[in-house]
Amino acid sequence: MPIRIHDTLTRQTQVFEPLVPGRVSMYLCGPTVYDDCHVGHLMGPVVFDTIARWLAVRGYEVQFVVNITDIDDKIIQKAAKTGQTWQQVAQHYTQQYREFLQELGVTTITDQPHCTHFVDQMVAFIQDLIDAGKAYDAPDGVYYRVLEQPNYGKLSGRKIEDMQAGARIAAQDALEHPADFVLWKKAKPGEPSWESPWGPGRPGWHIECSVMSSEINGPEFDIHGGGDDLKFPHHENEIAQSEAHGDGFARIWMHHGLVQFGGRKIGKSDARMQDADFSKQFNARYLLDTYGAPAVRFFLVRSPYRRPVDFEPSALDAARTGLVRLYRQLGELLDEESAVQPEEVLSRSAHAEAQALRAAFCEAMDDDFNTGEAVAALFQLAALANHQSEAEQAGTLRLLRDLGRLIGLFQPGDLKRVEQAGIAEDSELAHWVEQVLTARAQARSDKDYARADALRDALKDAGISVLDAAEGTSFERIPGASGDPIAILKSAL
Repeated sequence: MPIRIHDTLTRQTQVFEPLVPGRVSMYLCGPTVYDDCHVGHLMGPVVFDTIARWLAVRGYEVQFVVNITDIDDKIIQKAAKTGQTWQQVAQHYTQQYREFLQELGVTTITDQPHCTHFVDQMVAFIQDLIDAGKAYDAPDGVYYRVLEQPNYGKLSGRKIEDMQAGARIAAQDALEHPADFVLWKKAKPGEPSWESPWGPGRPGWHIECSVMSSEINGPEFDIHGGGDDLKFPHHENEIAQSEAHGDGFARIWMHHGLVQFGGRKIGKSDARMQDADFSKQFNARYLLDTYGAPAVRFFLVRSPYRRPVDFEPSALDAARTGLVRLYRQLGELLDEESAVQPEEVLSRSAHAEAQALRAAFCEAMDDDFNTGEAVAALFQLAALANHQSEAEQAGTLRLLRDLGRLIGLFQPGDLKRVEQAGIAEDSELAHWVEQVLTARAQARSDKDYARADALRDALKDAGISVLDAAEGTSFERIPGASGDPIAILKSAL
């Protein structure tokens, strides 16, 4: 079955045919590195890492580019506020971003270009647009003429007559049209700058991605990805300036859904984000520490990528609980290292019902990378295994694990990482949990079952659920537990 992809530009789902047979070139808009990462920074890399993994399963060599915007007004402002250099700010948050991607198992990125490494190419690109009459020099920078671009607004569906100034600039008298957008910002005194024919300055936001994508993937490439919020103005402007430059640019546009909370879209301007307790729920470090990186990845891929993702704690808790249930069913298979090739996973002999579910998994992934249906097939495999003989069950569970691994799930050590989430970052709590678990193990060894049960109840009161299984004792944090867990555990000893 061929892979079919929904193209945001054409609003149609089409059979995927890469520009170069056997090879896929893909570009994803990366972060502006000026502050702590939030969940929006994680969604795109996880979604498109999953897509890249499946393309590789289907035999494609994938070039996956994710840029780093390491110069921007916000970086300059953060540097001034903290007393750091702009380079130090960018370096710190770039490293943080990369560490989060590593935790989440994002392994398919082949290139991470930095904006500041491509300034010369951006200057040349802008000069080409000026020479073609597509851009003009203004007092504070160089701007693109949107009226020179046929069908401007075709990606977002906006009409040019209804448009106001593009993001990150304000309308001003010097502009020929309020929707004209900046290509080059002339530097103010004391700002970092690079030389150009129009004076010292730095690139505008949109020009970065047009240049970096074309420099690495070529002037025409297969897939450009990003969040729904980037359709306008960012991606619309990328299309305009790249087409004006004579580039074929992206052949397919893919956009993932946005962050919601309680069914409502969450953005930087949302009034609720001014509350520290509310806003921390979207902080990347908080999410990974509270739920575990494997659970966050699972949560992000358990629904089709084009749908919004609701980050209510109850939804995350439910995803985590479901994932832990799969881990425990897999048992020792989860931590078993395997270097199984995709073709072996997809052709291995299996029970007839398991084979049908494997086919359903593959069909879902081939149909616009529908991870929602693919994950549903994994849970169906788990349910099937519960009703099989021991011999059949082993094969079904191994198939479940290996299919999950094709899209970045079920890695060795995942259960421990998820179990300890919400505990490991609190060293004192972790210490007392370990003390009570050790005391409980000793009580069970001494056949003092009343004492063991009392310690188990104390752990439960402290928000720690204990599971005894043949392979050993495991634990996880119970969502919504109240009281002082450390005091409860101390009193039990």
